[in-house]
Amino acid sequence: MNLLSADVVHRDFRVLMFYFRTMTDKATTLTIKGKVGYEDEITPAQAAQIIAFLEAGEGAAPTLGNPPAEHRDSGRGRAKKVESARDALDISGASKNPEKIVALAAYVMQDGGDTFKVEDVKSAFRRARETAPANFPRDLDKAISSGWVGDEGGGEYFLTAKVDGVLDGEFKFGRAGGSTSTRTAPRRSGTAAKSTKAKSAKPEVFASIDVFPSTMDGFPAYSKMKQNRDKLLWAVKFAKDSGIAGLANKDIEWITDHLGAGVPNRQITNAYLSAQKAGYANKSTQDGTTRITPDGEAYLATVGAATS
Repeated sequence: MNLLSADVVHRDFRVLMFYFRTMTDKATTLTIKGKVGYEDEITPAQAAQIIAFLEAGEGAAPTLGNPPAEHRDSGRGRAKKVESARDALDISGASKNPEKIVALAAYVMQDGGDTFKVEDVKSAFRRARETAPANFPRDLDKAISSGWVGDEGGGEYFLTAKVDGVLDGEFKFGRAGGSTSTRTAPRRSGTAAKSTKAKSAKPEVFASIDVFPSTMDGFPAYSKMKQNRDKLLWAVKFAKDSGIAGLANKDIEWITDHLGAGVPNRQITNAYLSAQKAGYANKSTQDGTTRITPDGEAYLATVGAATS
């Protein structure tokens, strides 16, 4: 069939939605006329989504019905909502604390949230009749280092694409599709061992610095930095005070690891984006290194103040 042109979509929207939801999967021809023309054979579900997009207007991207699996994530837009926190643990197959944190985070995010907080997940543990991890920060860090969770900053976290399908039975911890979930290190060859040793060498940018204290005058000690964003800012501020305008990711990884709890290289981008969004950091347009802003310095001076 030929659908009506785009200029009558709004008028016939409800009729078309009813029609598409009751149709079979027989191919449908979609025709849009106007300044931009389009004609192609698509499925009724695809046609419904296109019309919903036109109806929603600019800046919106609604999803009707059950979108294709490749566009779903683990907690939002699922075909069937997981009814309880207990079910989330059972479906996901989570057995270790970091895995349970991921499964319950996906559960609490089902209603459309993009991030979760620690207290939300602890509450889900109680609803599942499970005891929350005694060392929750440690287990959360393990989930982050496994690449399942990202640190948004401000006490909020998000699930990464690696755990898409965790509540659909499509992702299994420690199995195919979730190989990054295990932290057992493979036996290194001689070449790999040399590479690791080279990676631990002091970066050239720090060549003139002999001692790396974990304290700075007027700022909390590095040990007070709990979020990756704050660790990054502390490192860049230290570099600035040492006459280094900015740091590359590999430099940040090295110095934070040298100072204590490091920021893994794969998490530095998220840490920077969190700082940049708040106006605390920016990048040099010449060499791409990360620099701290005056607002970042003012913020850094307050980190941990409530518990110091």
